[in-house]
Amino acid sequence: MSDLMQNVIEQYKDRLETRAVVQGRKAIEESIPTLRSLLGDGLWLVAVDDNTWNVAGKRLASALDVAGIRWERYDVPSPEGASEPLCDDATIARYADALRSVGATAGVAVGAGTINDVVKYACSGLKLPAACVATAPSMNGYTSTIAAILQDGVKTTQPCAAAIAVVADIDVLAESPMRMIQSGIGDLMSKPVSNSDWIVSAKLAGSHHSPEAMAIIEDGSRLLDGVAPLLPKRDRGAIDRLSASLMLSGFAMAVAGSSSPASGGEHLVSHYLDMTAYAHGLPHDFHGCQVAVGTLAAAHIYERILALDPSDINVEERVAQLQPWDAYRTLLEERFGVLYEAVLPHAKAGYPSPEQLGQRLTLLKRDWHQLMAAARRTLRTRQSIEDELQQAGCPVRFSEIGVKSRDRALESVAWAKDIRSRYTVLHLAWEIGGLDEWAEDAVSVLA
Repeated sequence: MSDLMQNVIEQYKDRLETRAVVQGRKAIEESIPTLRSLLGDGLWLVAVDDNTWNVAGKRLASALDVAGIRWERYDVPSPEGASEPLCDDATIARYADALRSVGATAGVAVGAGTINDVVKYACSGLKLPAACVATAPSMNGYTSTIAAILQDGVKTTQPCAAAIAVVADIDVLAESPMRMIQSGIGDLMSKPVSNSDWIVSAKLAGSHHSPEAMAIIEDGSRLLDGVAPLLPKRDRGAIDRLSASLMLSGFAMAVAGSSSPASGGEHLVSHYLDMTAYAHGLPHDFHGCQVAVGTLAAAHIYERILALDPSDINVEERVAQLQPWDAYRTLLEERFGVLYEAVLPHAKAGYPSPEQLGQRLTLLKRDWHQLMAAARRTLRTRQSIEDELQQAGCPVRFSEIGVKSRDRALESVAWAKDIRSRYTVLHLAWEIGGLDEWAEDAVSVLA
């Protein structure tokens, strides 16, 4: 799989910051010459937590010592009362301070989503190269140019330089917690709906669309054929293909210049669950597991939209029903409470004027059949997605990701559009006037 990824790196070297992915068995030891050539011979600050140190950090440290490379260990702290680190402004600032204080010339993350994001964001700000030793095939951020950061209670995605090198040792990845493996496949199974969102957004909201990034995503999707039922067995070949698909997904985001190729309305459901969990002390699950359930909700809503007769969309009536922004802002304050101030700028940026709404719905009606045909080419039925997720042992119901309250499940689908301005199926359903009803339907199936 390393050859496949190197081909993509070479093809898009003008747009990708990652210069190498070393993937395979014994990848940690075999990566040292590549890491040295890309990070240089200075002092590397290796970020770990207790878990990642034991599963991969010790092997990396031994290999660095044998090679005579200088390094220091940095333990990423967990928030008070928490068992795992959190990627927020404070954690990033602490790591950046440590880089400066020891005179580090590069950062190395040993971990998955959180530690990877902390290291690459801090290094990006200091103009230092960063590398990552992956410890789980749980997400697509290893090769992406964004970091998921909790800011003021809202999970945001912030641009940053990608890791210059990624090391993916298949034996380490295959022995990671099964829930993290399920998170990886859950994140990737969102592509049928996130890609449709991207097509719809380009048509109705004028967002940038990249056929090249879409082609990379499709290459990654093909790698997943037959993978799902093998993952519970920790099959090395399946883990290899899953990991490569995740890396390609990150590359697609970098080529596109945004997370659009891999993130649509389904990801907003996950982000909503995260932000309410942090704000109110509620349960949440791994990002990809939440995305899996969000994907099923989004696929259900797409099925309801595709069943519409466009002549039934009354543009004038929908525009007349649009609340003035000040009235809607009051509703947001009631809904989001302590999170209101953080949500407000995102919601305002995504709220249409009467003129925008009228133009968009008119365009939607005029080009309905063409647009829906384009969306159908990437869409899959909710049931087919659910069947494949179940083969991998992935959660497919809100109750299986810790969301026991039906109200919270419903809010995550019906309200999540306001935490991001990017146009998704949730925004489309709201503008048509069906979001509340279709969210209720989806939750009735998925709660």
